Amino acid sequence: MTSGEPGARGPPRGPMWSRQVTKPRSLSGAMKSLFAYMGRERRAVLAGMVLMLFATVLALIGPQFLEVMTDGISAAISGRTDLDMAWIGGIALTLLAIYLLSFGLNTASNYIISSSSERVGDRMRRDLSRKFFRLPFSYLESHQVGDLMSRMTNDTDTVRKSSGDSFATTFNVAFTIIGTLVMMFYTSWMLAIVAVIPTLVGMGVLYIVTHRTQKYFVAQQRDLAGINGIVEEVYYGHDIVRTYNGWDNSSREFGEINQRLFQSSFRARLATSMMPQLMNFIGNLGYVIVCIAGSILIMDGTIEYGVIAAFIVYIKMFTMPVAEMADVIARMQSVASASERVFDFLSLPEMDEDPELPGFGRAVGRVEFRGVRFGYVEGTEIIHGLDLTVEPGSTVAIVGPTGAGKTTIVNLLMRFHDPWSGSILIDGVPTSSMSRAQVRDQFSMVLQDSWIFEGTVHDNVAFTSAGATRESVEEACRTVGIDEYVRSLPDGYDTVLSPGSGLSVGQRQQIAIARAIVKDAPMIILDEATSSVDTRTEKRIQAAMDRMTAGRTSFVIAHRLSTVRHADRILVMVGGEIVESGTHEELLELGGYYRMLHDAQFEESDRGPLRSSRCRPAPYRSSRRSTRTGGPRTRCPRRRSRRRSSGRR
Repeated sequence: MTSGEPGARGPPRGPMWSRQVTKPRSLSGAMKSLFAYMGRERRAVLAGMVLMLFATVLALIGPQFLEVMTDGISAAISGRTDLDMAWIGGIALTLLAIYLLSFGLNTASNYIISSSSERVGDRMRRDLSRKFFRLPFSYLESHQVGDLMSRMTNDTDTVRKSSGDSFATTFNVAFTIIGTLVMMFYTSWMLAIVAVIPTLVGMGVLYIVTHRTQKYFVAQQRDLAGINGIVEEVYYGHDIVRTYNGWDNSSREFGEINQRLFQSSFRARLATSMMPQLMNFIGNLGYVIVCIAGSILIMDGTIEYGVIAAFIVYIKMFTMPVAEMADVIARMQSVASASERVFDFLSLPEMDEDPELPGFGRAVGRVEFRGVRFGYVEGTEIIHGLDLTVEPGSTVAIVGPTGAGKTTIVNLLMRFHDPWSGSILIDGVPTSSMSRAQVRDQFSMVLQDSWIFEGTVHDNVAFTSAGATRESVEEACRTVGIDEYVRSLPDGYDTVLSPGSGLSVGQRQQIAIARAIVKDAPMIILDEATSSVDTRTEKRIQAAMDRMTAGRTSFVIAHRLSTVRHADRILVMVGGEIVESGTHEELLELGGYYRMLHDAQFEESDRGPLRSSRCRPAPYRSSRRSTRTGGPRTRCPRRRSRRRSSGRR
């Protein structure tokens, strides 16, 4: 149970979440974490490395045949031997076979490694998707949507493109460099020393630049996430931005982030583009040095012409992987930065969930709050020891000022958050012993802010209701009064909707209520469900909701008291406590806080108005008392009847 021990005064502590992923903090740490994350795909990468190893060995052997063939031709030219074309042709065919086999092995290696990278990317996207639904609501409510989107798209795509390639190419580069050095020293150690010196200098420069440019790749991924975040905010809030003429502020903020992204990307690109050019220069310098030093050694009789021919190939084989190393390291830096952001997300603490919880069928609808205490921020308690019992089939309305804790009760009931202490029970079973999916299966819910998904009208209304038929969807839409509008659309119930499809706020709300009707859950939560519709539509929807809530346990949160006056029980919340409880008539008779809310919304009735300045609820002492005795007394001066008669005022 994640709610902590009874009587706790703060949020739960200790290991309350499940699977953890180690979060890297350096290039090497990121690559180690990525290699460990690859799981069984490591075998494919290792198999690709083995094929790449054989291909490299064959490529290293090739110059030796070239040396022999060159020496034979040179000897024939100098007249020392006769030119044997059959022998030269045999060596040439052998060399061709070696390079063709090397080409085939490299092709197979690239295919295997690329396939493994795609599978790693697919697995990473799936893990991020699962992680998203396991995170506490507190994290999702406190982080930018654009940043989460960037992790799931840009970062995973970066890892997908180069995860396997980074390891295989790094291995191939290292083996090629070492193997080429061995063959160069085997062929001529003197010429090898001369040829290697400029390359070693280039590798030293490469190390220094790589070490100092990693921060630019990290900044690039972070700034890209910031760009996504502000674009997402401005897109979904474009009506507010335009209404308040906030385009200048949004543009300025976008420009600042874009400038940071430009600077970090420019520096990262400058480093990656400079290093290959430097290594190409060093490679060309190596050719010149080999030709000059080789000519001197030939004149001294130390080596033959074939050695220079072999060294020309070896210099190319040596400088190419060193130059490629610059690109590989740049890609590894991008992969490391992206994977670090992904692992940072995957390592977040998850909501506790026991995978072996017993099944829970359809609830009868009895709900109990026992000593529930909760707050969103440590040290700030919002719900103070709430005790409440709701009988099956009854309708309970919760009213009160903004910030009183009305929606918080719904969040706790749906297990969007778990209480600090106390327990919530459905049919006598604590919700902490049920999975969150089991709890939410018992409720249909309509929020104040409805949401339309990308899909047809039918799919939106039948969302997650697998057994919903076209007839049940149409009946629900007729019930809430949107059937006629839907049929006027080009494709009727098969018309594709989207978040920006042009539906009014009220029409979205009608679809959301129809969605709740189709789900047919045993309990219903209505959080300001009719706040966005006009009075005429509200009456029609209210009638539909009355039929929907019949026989079901219902929780209604509303500011419009006209929508709750027929509730079986009305709870008045102030400061996280229930200060009054009763029916509409009982609370009006009580003359307390509910009467104040009522008179603030309606014109003077036959009871006469109460002046809020002279009628204040007494300080609340016990939530138990409020739910069992009908609420505290109020300090309210007795009004004197005013009789009007002729001659008296």
